Amino acid sequence: MAPLLNIMRAIADPTRLRITLLIRQLELSVSEVVQILGQSQPRVSRHIKILDEAGIAERRREGAWVFLRPGPMLSDPAIEALFTLPGTEDSRPVLGDLERLKEVRSARTQMAAAYFDAHAEQWDQIRSLHIAEAEVEAAMQAILAEQSIGRALDIGTGTGRMIELFAGTASRFVALDNSVEMLRLARAKLGSLPEAAAVQGHCEVVLGDFNALPFDDGSFDTVLFHQVLHYAQHPERAIAEAARVLAPQGRLMVVDFASHDLEELRSVHAHARLGFSDESMARAFTAAGLSPVRTETLAGGRLAVKIWLARRDTMGAEENPKLRIVA
Repeated sequence: MAPLLNIMRAIADPTRLRITLLIRQLELSVSEVVQILGQSQPRVSRHIKILDEAGIAERRREGAWVFLRPGPMLSDPAIEALFTLPGTEDSRPVLGDLERLKEVRSARTQMAAAYFDAHAEQWDQIRSLHIAEAEVEAAMQAILAEQSIGRALDIGTGTGRMIELFAGTASRFVALDNSVEMLRLARAKLGSLPEAAAVQGHCEVVLGDFNALPFDDGSFDTVLFHQVLHYAQHPERAIAEAARVLAPQGRLMVVDFASHDLEELRSVHAHARLGFSDESMARAFTAAGLSPVRTETLAGGRLAVKIWLARRDTMGAEENPKLRIVA
């Protein structure tokens, strides 16, 4: 009874209920919650502490920022029902919060889009400042060569480097990005390939959002996230969407940075996440119905690059004999 009483006390306050409704929509930084609610940061922080202690909100620190996401108690079906009661999400304060939440989403999107447009031509060079791409690409090729690539999707293709590496061995290759400028460069790269004539027929460059992929379920045998997931506000949602378009026994490869504290990557380069831990990636895979099968760490420079591989099958990660961790 005590946990239930704590939960009811926590969400009985109007401000804490508004915060709860907001983080059910989107993981937010504390400063964004302050902006949306129009209240002082000390007051908002006190409310957040109460929600955290009740298991309704969960604080996650990334460098100098603190983010809020739903806590474990919000996944309880009995608690979930409270937020679908009439009047919960259509009161005037809540409707105002949701409108300001749209502004936060828009500001994030504009910041990322401005960065992409400003740095499109230098994108490959910027990547090379963090880690030697040749080493990463060689590891990717070795791992994916273990079975046929088949129908492949490169999510967040950027300048189209994955087209160069894998289009020639894929039966179908789709390069997707939400930046028109990036797609222009990817198309240019596709046209300059030595085997351009041979691959043109089965390669596509598509404008789209990794949160809502414009493809049917089970459309691909291989899906790639190459140095793009750290831009996602909801990485777990992007992984789940990638899992949706994977065929049975299809493979999802995520290449990104290990967890780090280089705050300038967020403030200057628009990274939404400062890398990922093995544990968080495994949780995201499992939640999306994927089995983690391999993890590799490629150290070098100020950052370590990780390669995570998962497979869509009916076997849980704890039962999978292919699970292999390579440091």
